[in-house]
Amino acid sequence: MNVFQRALQKLEGVFSDAEAVIAAFFSSLAHSIAQNGGPVLVAAARSAVAAAEATGGDATAKRNAAFASVVATLQSQGLPVVTNAVNGAIEAAVAELQAATATTATATSGAAAPVT
Repeated sequence: MNVFQRALQKLEGVFSDAEAVIAAFFSSLAHSIAQNGGPVLVAAARSAVAAAEATGGDATAKRNAAFASVVATLQSQGLPVVTNAVNGAIEAAVAELQAATATTATATSGAAAPVT
C-alpha cells in the first residue's frame, strides 16, 4: 500500500456518505498518479502550474504549457507519461494553487478572492 492509498483510507473514516462516494471515485486517479510518477509527478505538476500561472495567457495556453512541462520532467526521469495521471496531477495543482490564493487573499483583505 502506497502513501496515497494510506492517506485515502485515513480520510475515508471522516467522510460522510457523499464524501465517501467522491473519495472512492477519485481513488483510481490517486492510484494512477501514485503508480505513474508519484512524488515526481506531483512536484512537476505543482511547479508547472505555478510557472504557467506566472507566465499568464488564457486557460488553454496555461494548461498546454503545464502539460508540456510535466511531460518533459517525466521523460527526463525515465518515468511513464500517462495522460490521465498527468491531467489529474495538473488539475489538483490548479485547485491547490487556487485554494492557497483564496486563503492568502482572505487573510490579507478579509474577503474571499475570486477563483478563475
